[in-house]
Amino acid sequence: MEQTIPSEVPARSTFAVIWPWLLAISVAMASIAMALLLVRPLDGLFLVVPIGILALLALVVGFFPSLVSLVLSTVGFGWYWFVGSSGDEPPGVVFPYVFRLVTFFVTGTIVILVMSSERRARRRAQDERWLAEQMRLEAERAAMAARASLAALHESEERHRALAEALSEADRRKDEFLAILSHELRNPLAPVRNSLYVLGRAAPGSEQAKRAERVIERQIVHMTRLIDDLLDVTRISRGKIHLQHGPIELCELVHRAVEDLRSVFEQGGVTLSVELPDGPVWVNGDGTRLAQIVGNLLHNAAKFTDRGGRVQVVVSLAEGGRTCIRVSDTGMGIAPELLPHLFHPFTQADRTLTRSRGGLGLGLSLVKGLVALHGGDVRAESEGPGRGATFTIELPVREPAAPSGAASVGREEHRCGRILVIEDNADAAASLAEALAVGRRNVHVEVAHSGPEGIEKAGSFDPEVILCDLGLPGMNGYEVAQALRADPTHRDRILIALTGYASPEDRKLSRAAGFDRHLAKPLDLKTLDRLLAELCDSVRPAGRASAA
Repeated sequence: MEQTIPSEVPARSTFAVIWPWLLAISVAMASIAMALLLVRPLDGLFLVVPIGILALLALVVGFFPSLVSLVLSTVGFGWYWFVGSSGDEPPGVVFPYVFRLVTFFVTGTIVILVMSSERRARRRAQDERWLAEQMRLEAERAAMAARASLAALHESEERHRALAEALSEADRRKDEFLAILSHELRNPLAPVRNSLYVLGRAAPGSEQAKRAERVIERQIVHMTRLIDDLLDVTRISRGKIHLQHGPIELCELVHRAVEDLRSVFEQGGVTLSVELPDGPVWVNGDGTRLAQIVGNLLHNAAKFTDRGGRVQVVVSLAEGGRTCIRVSDTGMGIAPELLPHLFHPFTQADRTLTRSRGGLGLGLSLVKGLVALHGGDVRAESEGPGRGATFTIELPVREPAAPSGAASVGREEHRCGRILVIEDNADAAASLAEALAVGRRNVHVEVAHSGPEGIEKAGSFDPEVILCDLGLPGMNGYEVAQALRADPTHRDRILIALTGYASPEDRKLSRAAGFDRHLAKPLDLKTLDRLLAELCDSVRPAGRASAA
């Protein structure tokens, strides 16, 4: 703050300097006139009036204007007595007039000096008071500035302390999340490794081998779910997830989701019941994402409900043109302090590595983000630990558009005779080729481990379908697709991108490069079979189809 300490009394204006002199001259003239009029009647007392006026003048305007007035008054009196009189006074009478003039001048001078000194003393006291007041004001301003600076410093320290605490908490949560992520990703590897050991020693087709296969399949589904949740939460937080809206019959969707997960509840000894309205309930949304929302809530209920518990799913119509999906359980419940943070990423009641429930704490955060994208709301209610929990989703009801037709049922079998797999990971390529050919005598699969090798084999093998990884070393999958589309002999081949990159931007890039479909790893072979049946058993589409 800039501070200014006055170094002198404020300067007077030009008018303030001139007016005392003008006043002095005017008063002097008035004094002379009054003295001349009163000289005869008052005689010796005629000095009282001009001396009093001179005293007042000296007190008001100062020494020099009053002195000028005194001189002018003395000259005026002398002119009247010695020049303006008739001159008939005897010579002895002149001396008293001279004495009077001298007395008047000396007395006036003394009075002027005294009153001017008084005036200067008053001005000095006034200036000192003004300067003291200014210094007091400046001191107050300086104190206020100091207090403001201290307050700003304290506020800045508080902000820095809060920021440091937030950074420390973020760092702690990051370390905790990485530890949990490592734990959750390692967990499925143990049963997979054990099952592979069993498969290597059990007789093919035996009950032991079948159990090992089911274990591997379940663990792969579990790992895929963890990774998909991570990717989806990241996409939602960055606004990079896009919905494919369409008319969805909610009761059918919920029924399918419940049936898909019923075995999970049966294995956990949890009773699952569903209550649906009599008529259809239509919403406008993305069927895949809505099924993901319901599936996440059901998984959450199954995970936190112990054996012998109950889970109920209810679909109903609410007020204001909205529909409700309510998932209630009799499980472990939710602590009141956890409820406000329940839908934050990585939030879990048990945050230790020894927790028995597993998971990354992403499911409910993902539910909230997807519900918000559908224009809906989600809330959680619980009476406390051990009292169960209820999750309620509200979605806007939409009048259904006429469905474009029932979805075609995909077939396990297809008529794609020659398939080329371009994949740099030898194990992934070999296992995919074997999975595509197993049990199908009419299917022949070739494998290439690089882009140039894939283009060369496409020329010699003449495949109907080419499955190509995008992350190939050297010549990547996009460049392979562009090269194949540029060759007239391969322009009409079916190209399917296989990749771990599954964002909408990645799908757009693959479609622009010439791929017909875009499938994310790890690949669901049943989905691939249905896709091949759709593509190989239909007429070649004109232009590139949308990414799956």
